[in-house]
Amino acid sequence: MAENDDTPLREEASRWREQLVEFVDQIRSPLPERAQLSPLQQEHRKITGGLLVQFFEFLQETVDEELYPQLEDHPLEERLFLMISDEAGMHAADELMDTDSEQAFCILKQEWRAFLESPNTDDDEAFVHHYQFWSVWHQNIPAEWDMPALDPEYDWWVHEEGFALADRAGRGAQHLWRWDGDEFELFEEELSSWSS
Repeated sequence: MAENDDTPLREEASRWREQLVEFVDQIRSPLPERAQLSPLQQEHRKITGGLLVQFFEFLQETVDEELYPQLEDHPLEERLFLMISDEAGMHAADELMDTDSEQAFCILKQEWRAFLESPNTDDDEAFVHHYQFWSVWHQNIPAEWDMPALDPEYDWWVHEEGFALADRAGRGAQHLWRWDGDEFELFEEELSSWSS
C-alpha cells in the first residue's frame, strides 16, 4: 500500500528511498552545470540519454509479468526507479525525466558504491524496493578482454550499461569506445554481456 496519495510507491519503498536520499545528501558535491561539461562528457551525456530513452520505451512496450513473473509480487510502479550514472548522465536524466519525482532518484556511481558499502544501509539486493538502470564510463579496461594493443593516439573508454528490474531479471553489457579529441566512436560492442 502506498504511503500517501502523492506517490504510488509502497510504504517500504518510500522509506528505503528516504534512507538513500539522506545518505546521498551527506556526501554529494555540487554537480557542474551542463555547459561546464567537457566535449567528451557531452558525448557521454548524449549516449546515456539515448540509452535512457530506449530503456523507457522497453518498459512501456515489452515489460510485463508474463515475461518477468518476478514483477507480480513487486510491480515496478510500486518501487523506486534508480538511475546510476556519472555527471554527464545526471544531465541526461535532467533532460529526459522528472528528477524531482518521488518515484525516481538519480545517483552518481560513487555515491551508490558508498551506499552499498556502508554497514548502516540496506542494499535491497532482492530488488523489493527499487529497480535500476545504469550507464557509467571509465578507463579501466578489463584484463580478461583478449585484445590487441590499443592505439595510444586515442583515449579508450569502457561504457558499462544495463538494467535490473528484479532479482534475476535484467541485462548488462560493456562496450569499448575511443576518443581522439574530436570524434567519439564505438570501437567494439559487447565485449562482455549478461542477461537473466
